[in-house]
Amino acid sequence: MGVGEALVTGAPVTSVMFDSAKDPYEELATLARRRKVPVIEISSQIMNAISGATTPPGILAICEYIDLDPGLLLARPLELVVVLAGVRDPGNAGTIVRSAAAVGADAIFLGDETVDIYNPKVIRATAGAVFRLPLARNVEVRWLLKELERRGFRRLAADPKGEVVYDQVDMRNKIALILGNEASGVNPGVAEAVDARVAIPMKGGLDSLNVGMAAAVLLFEAARQRRTVA
Repeated sequence: MGVGEALVTGAPVTSVMFDSAKDPYEELATLARRRKVPVIEISSQIMNAISGATTPPGILAICEYIDLDPGLLLARPLELVVVLAGVRDPGNAGTIVRSAAAVGADAIFLGDETVDIYNPKVIRATAGAVFRLPLARNVEVRWLLKELERRGFRRLAADPKGEVVYDQVDMRNKIALILGNEASGVNPGVAEAVDARVAIPMKGGLDSLNVGMAAAVLLFEAARQRRTVA
């Protein structure tokens, strides 16, 4: 649950609210009080009005922004990073964040044409993983790719027409995985600035995967290779 992840990871939560007509969420409320976070009991009507969800949750939290300056994030010791270059669908963006956190990626950068990380649908789709890894948003992607090159990263763009198969790429060293737009992929200006375009082979007449699924395949392949380093 997102509220639990926010509290456990030490995110800057300013208040927690729960629906008095539902489960009292006593464990989470206790955790919030231990962190000296105000806990507020509200009615179902208020919860419905403020949650924005089709099926409102029984609990929600208000949290300060958690994104970092991209330059400061780049200054950290990074090995595996993810770049969202034009991902527009909130569910896809949330899935990518969740997969990146699951494999232990070091950072995620959201390009200036990517859906806002603070879109409520994105936050829900991350299932709390948004609090598990550092991120920067509204990043100029071509600037970022130059900075990553300067720092020794190999920049790999997911592309169904890519020249190399994903499991034939060495991902054991510094790697940046670039995911493009759902409909048009990585735009030409970005594609020209990467080191390789990586494809996931398809059978059965299919030509591509959903970008969230493609990101998961690439991320878990990178994690597998890193586990098998002698």
